[in-house]
Amino acid sequence: MSQVKGALILEIARLIRANKDKNWDKYLTKEDKEILFSRVLPTSWYPMSAYERAGYAILMEIGQGKFENAKLWGRFVIDDTIKRYYHNLSDAQDPMVGIERFRLFRKQWFKFDDPNFEAIEITKITPDQAKVTLRSDYPTPYFEAYTHQSIGSLERLVELNGGKEIKITIEEHDWKGERPYTVFLVSWKK
Repeated sequence: MSQVKGALILEIARLIRANKDKNWDKYLTKEDKEILFSRVLPTSWYPMSAYERAGYAILMEIGQGKFENAKLWGRFVIDDTIKRYYHNLSDAQDPMVGIERFRLFRKQWFKFDDPNFEAIEITKITPDQAKVTLRSDYPTPYFEAYTHQSIGSLERLVELNGGKEIKITIEEHDWKGERPYTVFLVSWKK
């Protein structure tokens, strides 16, 4: 079973706990709620499925189902992660280095069934442009929402590392397949 570090679950849990008036039962399993309403340890591993369902629940209940709000959440996640845990995600002042650090960050915070599985691949096209491929190792109905969250995270990361006029376009995707994926083209000016 794919897993995620508790540090990424913490903010999701806080947001859900702070909004008790929302219909979380519509999206979360009993096991998800046990995780989210108990003490979440930043360095412990938790089921990826709980993380995905909780993120989707927040998108639907607080973000009104709008992918633009998933993108805003992705920007917040990067800012929060830098502030709390991974300070050097933003200190390169080189967007390409920042994107590569994002790939390394994901390797540390997500664990997949297949240890050789590459959830994110980065190809430098020019000094100001990269192709980023994001993958899941199992079918998930939440991949489109996760794609938009990732766009926000990448956009903020490039911005924090000195990129201007950032443009992220989805070049190709399969969000409903056995192994969902999205290919982004990320470009910027310095």
